[in-house]
Amino acid sequence: MDQVTASLIGTCIATIIPLLFVCFIIKEKGSKYILLYFCWGTLAGLLAFGFNNLLTGTQGQTERVTTAIAPVVEEFCKGLPILLFLIKKKKSIITVLIVYCAFASGIGFSIQESIYYFSQTGGTAGDIATLAVRTMTTALMHGISTAVIGLGLMQLQKQGHILLPVIAGLFALGTGIHALFNLLLPTNLAVIAALMPVGLYFAGMVFLNKAKGDEYEA
Repeated sequence: MDQVTASLIGTCIATIIPLLFVCFIIKEKGSKYILLYFCWGTLAGLLAFGFNNLLTGTQGQTERVTTAIAPVVEEFCKGLPILLFLIKKKKSIITVLIVYCAFASGIGFSIQESIYYFSQTGGTAGDIATLAVRTMTTALMHGISTAVIGLGLMQLQKQGHILLPVIAGLFALGTGIHALFNLLLPTNLAVIAALMPVGLYFAGMVFLNKAKGDEYEA
């Protein structure tokens, strides 16, 4: 086993097991679910790393995987458990909790990815600064691109007759945000790429605050 893979597996073990202990003592279901989805996101980072490694085995495929294939693989790994919210009682309603859980999954994933890229550096002060910037941009993007799937399901949950196309469309939207970020980042438009997840984050906060207000009124 190479050093990078061992590091990612170690991160899963060191993160997930302690958080599961925390989950067992938390009584409030919403907080428990958020932590569990964060744990899943950490594991999803390891799974996506394995899948992407298999796909980059061919000579010259690295760039293609980064811009075209990796966003699909990663969004699928991060977002698949969100569909569990659709398994519900007849009259239950999906609340903003689905968005928080989706966001937590994306953030958990981003930790694994950040560790992977940091492990490829020399650990200098410049590398640490780059890591800090990454956690405020790329890591946030991973949370946002998964959160939009949860947000869409919350808004369109009553459209049962078109549920499958809705799910496919939401995963495509999350993948599109992810792919656009990857495409812009190495270009002269990198500033736009960096600001995009920040803007979406604050827009989402405004929307969720309104959604919570509507829930209380109902």
